[in-house]
Amino acid sequence: MGNIGGNVLVGLASSIALLFFYVPVILIMVLTIYALILGIKALKIYINKNS
Repeated sequence: MGNIGGNVLVGLASSIALLFFYVPVILIMVLTIYALILGIKALKIYINKNS
């Protein structure tokens, strides 16, 4: 009984650790994509204004 509980705790701890590792990576990816989209939109507006 105690062993199963320990395994669950270890699994939970490792999944939380993975979450903390992946969340910043995913956030950076999302922000990079968002910045690219904004940059492309700004570039299109800039080109349209100048042409």
